[in-house]
Amino acid sequence: MTMTRSPFYLLAPESLPRSREDCVARGDAAAAVAIARACVPGGSDASALIEAGRALARLNLDPRSLVVVTEDAHESDGNRSNDQAFGIVRVRGDLVPILVHSTLQGFVALLEEAEAGGTTVDGADWRRLRGAFALLLQILSDGSVDPRAAATSGIDVAPIQPSQAAEPEHSALSRWTRGHHMFMVLIQGLITSFSSFQREVAAGRIDRAGDSLRAATGLMAGAGVALRFTGDFAYSAYEREVRPTLMPPIAPDGLTGLYWRDHEYLIVFLTKARALFTTLDPALRGELHAFHEALKGTYDSHKAVCASFVGTERPSLLMATRTQKSAIETLEHFKRVRLHLVQD
Repeated sequence: MTMTRSPFYLLAPESLPRSREDCVARGDAAAAVAIARACVPGGSDASALIEAGRALARLNLDPRSLVVVTEDAHESDGNRSNDQAFGIVRVRGDLVPILVHSTLQGFVALLEEAEAGGTTVDGADWRRLRGAFALLLQILSDGSVDPRAAATSGIDVAPIQPSQAAEPEHSALSRWTRGHHMFMVLIQGLITSFSSFQREVAAGRIDRAGDSLRAATGLMAGAGVALRFTGDFAYSAYEREVRPTLMPPIAPDGLTGLYWRDHEYLIVFLTKARALFTTLDPALRGELHAFHEALKGTYDSHKAVCASFVGTERPSLLMATRTQKSAIETLEHFKRVRLHLVQD
């Protein structure tokens, strides 16, 4: 059963542009990015939503121009199950317009969910999340990285207060589903940022490598906030609306968040790049430390969401038959292993 009313189009992670320069939009895609950039990261959620909608209309991506991927050697059964359950459709076509479309779809999902259901995320973290989309749009505009958008401290930029709930009974399932969409958009941005970083280090372009690593840090910080935003609803709503959709007969048997394709790809990429981090130019150590801290914060956010729905002692719903470790213990293990990959 699909949880969404319309497809959420995404490129396969293997198809993503491999450098920031390869992401730069042209034509209608560039015009759409320019409209959206005018409203992020500042401005109210309501005004940003209007402009993001205008940007999508200006892009006017024709679904008939997309090739739906039905056979993919890189896709596991678990990957396919997650995509199907969350209404994600993998497509091929003109890469950058598709990337612009998924970025704008993710930003619209964020703003619509905030407008309808509100959030307990504070103003500093809301700027981090809005800033992550500003980073993506900056890269799609000209390939550059704005240090202000990449800031993660919340000290040197003013907070943005998120919208208050307009609908007290807003759908938890909508928040859960669309929150995962925006999270996948940020993960795809991380994949491209790290690919660009790897190329720039290999070419000795240390300044540009630093920009790519700062972009990755801003996107990772935004991803941590996105996780909390995704689970920002009551436990009772999770039990009533969300939990049944994660189990048969609604969901495929064995559905688990461990098999999100884009996240899997990112982790494999970071594992292969481990040697790159251990021999990194000293000039980039500060940027690597900032990314390390952002990654730590994202795992802590994931643990907090998991604890609010599963508790601190139980295995997750989807892992109960595979391990006796609690969901929090499992996430703590992943946190230790993956922080080691990017040890500063």
